[in-house]
Amino acid sequence: MPDFAPVAEAALDRIARFDPHLRAFALVEPEWVREEAWRQDKLAAKGPLAGLTLAVKDLLDLRGLSTGGGCRTPVVADAPVTAAAVAALSAAGMLALGKTHTVELAFGTWGINRATATPRNPWDGTIVRVPGGSSSGSAVAVAAGLADAALGTDTGGSIRIPAALNNLAGLKPTKGRVPMAGCLPLCPELDTIGPMARTVERAARMLSAMLDPAAGPVRPAPKLARQARFDADAALAASPRGLVLAVLPDRFLDRVDSAVGSAYVAALTRMETLGVKLVEAAPAIDPAACVEPSGLLMAGRAWRLWRHRIEHYGSEMDSGVRNRLRAGEDVSDTELSRLIKVQAQEQARFYAWAQDFDAIATPTVPIPAPALADADEGQLPFSRFVRIANWLDLPALALPCGATAAGLPLSLQLLSTPWREAVLVTLGHAYQCATDWADRRPALEKLIGQVP
Repeated sequence: MPDFAPVAEAALDRIARFDPHLRAFALVEPEWVREEAWRQDKLAAKGPLAGLTLAVKDLLDLRGLSTGGGCRTPVVADAPVTAAAVAALSAAGMLALGKTHTVELAFGTWGINRATATPRNPWDGTIVRVPGGSSSGSAVAVAAGLADAALGTDTGGSIRIPAALNNLAGLKPTKGRVPMAGCLPLCPELDTIGPMARTVERAARMLSAMLDPAAGPVRPAPKLARQARFDADAALAASPRGLVLAVLPDRFLDRVDSAVGSAYVAALTRMETLGVKLVEAAPAIDPAACVEPSGLLMAGRAWRLWRHRIEHYGSEMDSGVRNRLRAGEDVSDTELSRLIKVQAQEQARFYAWAQDFDAIATPTVPIPAPALADADEGQLPFSRFVRIANWLDLPALALPCGATAAGLPLSLQLLSTPWREAVLVTLGHAYQCATDWADRRPALEKLIGQVP
């Protein structure tokens, strides 16, 4: 059993040393962490997660702390109960360290927050680059070794985008797989909570610990039923040999950065050597076609949930988020109903097409992390391949698959049909066992001028 007192002190020391340069954490209360360490020692949990530290996106409640939601004035001043997902990981022996920065109200993909702070991507010690959003601080904390793992939320790619830009595994589960209690919403039809870690194995074990026992398909299609129950041990031990992986035809890779495209092809080649059967197939729904409707649904719901923030705190809000919220006012109730109907139709169409495959592979994002100075929040380059998972309610896994000449991370995305997280874990874990991309670490000494 771990002794949590030294674990807590080592983590607090590392955060104090490096986070002033990275701004991953929004809130760390040392005495609160020490109290949690004392509780964990009393709990004496055992298992693969026991003794690991956890960073929590500041959308999820931690009892006794504020939940800022990325806002200058917190949304929840003093949370009375810890979010269900965090409580489950604590019961498995993980030690929560505090809250990580997020895009305000989780409404953005670049990772920028003018209201509080924008975390720095640790993979470039010279140029300040975007961390990806909205789970920006969670990704930076894990990439920089400030926490062993983190929780993020994913409404339109917000786990997978920062995971991709920070060389992490990020797992977006099927909606309902992880309970949302104690998490601020953005768009209930799309919101999910999921793990972020250096390895697929750790992410899988975190997902297993957070499972909602009541979740699962009521009347699953035959192929879905085989994978409805998620067993991390079984998924990690399974062989990928014989699994059928749909890969994108070349035309879907137009305007993808050349390094991203090369890494994607190389990852597929490695998958093939593991016994995976590759089948080139155009998805029934183009991933890029999911960006606009999911964005409209997100904006319409977000406006209805958070317009009071503009009324009371508009002057202190991030201007980009404020404008995105106001755009949701133009999405009528009739349009929202139409979007939900179209969403259901497209889900059914895609699921029928996907029955011939175990998973689908795409790049996670089409470009490496740009310089913060070059970020254009009027564009959505990171959304191109990730929004399909939210719009169609697909489980999705981002995992490291390469690096640019400058050392910036590149990422592969694996998608499947609802409740089939297990097949993604099997494929992703086998790939990581056969490659060393997940072993890379950012050179923090270049960032702050001292050896970590």
